Amino acid sequence: MSYKPKSVMITGGAGFIASNTTIQLVNEHPDVTFVVLDKMDYCANIKNLDPVKNEKNFAFVKGDILSSDLVNFVVKRYNIDTIFHFAAQTHVDNSYH
Repeated sequence: MSYKPKSVMITGGAGFIASNTTIQLVNEHPDVTFVVLDKMDYCANIKNLDPVKNEKNFAFVKGDILSSDLVNFVVKRYNIDTIFHFAAQTHVDNSYH
């Protein structure tokens, strides 16, 4: 049995590493939907996703993964079957309270 994703959510997708991963995946897998969920914090840049912003298999949702209602909405709306979790704080001071 082989697994082939149909709809992928990428958290933190407007960050440097995740945006490059997103661009590569969107271009290499036109039959898969990729949905970026990013809260657009200090380390995100929407322009990172410019190369794929008009692709049919790409969508962007601005929001925080801490909102379970939003995450559930995105999962249901786009029939997400796979999640790549890139969302993170880049400064150690922001990673704990």
